[in-house]
Amino acid sequence: MNVLSKAIAVFDSGFGGISVLKKLLNVLPNENYIYLGDNYNIPYGDKSKEEITQLSIKILDFLIKQDCKMAVIACNTITASSYDILKEKYNIPIIEIISNGVEDIIDNTKNNNVSIMATEFTVQSNVYNDKILNYNKKIKITQVACKKLCPMIENDWYSYDDRVDVLEDYIKKIDDNSDTLLLACTHYPFILEDIKSIVNRKKTNIQNIIDPSTKIALSIKKYLIDNNLINTSGGNLKFFTTGNKKVFNDFISRYIKINYELERIVL
Repeated sequence: MNVLSKAIAVFDSGFGGISVLKKLLNVLPNENYIYLGDNYNIPYGDKSKEEITQLSIKILDFLIKQDCKMAVIACNTITASSYDILKEKYNIPIIEIISNGVEDIIDNTKNNNVSIMATEFTVQSNVYNDKILNYNKKIKITQVACKKLCPMIENDWYSYDDRVDVLEDYIKKIDDNSDTLLLACTHYPFILEDIKSIVNRKKTNIQNIIDPSTKIALSIKKYLIDNNLINTSGGNLKFFTTGNKKVFNDFISRYIKINYELERIVL
């Protein structure tokens, strides 16, 4: 197969990475894509580093057998736990999301006070804190571990009667003086309107709510252009899930409006 026509592989612990895939489909519509969501093993945010790394290796082993030209870690938790290991282990380009989120924060904050909503693992890893301070040690960072959000979004956010209360409990922990809020989990953009509503009602100083999906999509486009890997005649899309095929299809059909294939696998 011509290297240009090989697929871009996108993977996540579940549905979250579809927020990244959507942006890629807009920015690079002529690429071929495969997406793997490990819905069976979600949530990753309360697993150990070793568990996450072992699952990530299984995912990448599978994706490489599909003959992809690059892999995109569309998951902050996997990036925080396993990116360095995966980059060392595999020969294909691997793009991660955290560096793009950090650049977005640096570019957007005007008062050097930011808040971050993320999974427990991502917060405990301190990866955002460390990378942001490497850029600018004057930035004040508030991290909020949102343990319940990812599973609730996976299992139909709007079916939970207490969803607003749960979200309010997390948002009230952000610093009122922050001017920038980073959604450091790719699941959270699916409830962006609810987040905006509560942030506005709370009367914080937040001016920017950042979904790093756009930044990572543009970074991938630049990488493909710089390395002469752009495909101009593709457009195929295939999904793989380790979870329930019908539930997965019901979710993606709400957000993806082009034809796609879907297959359930066991890792």
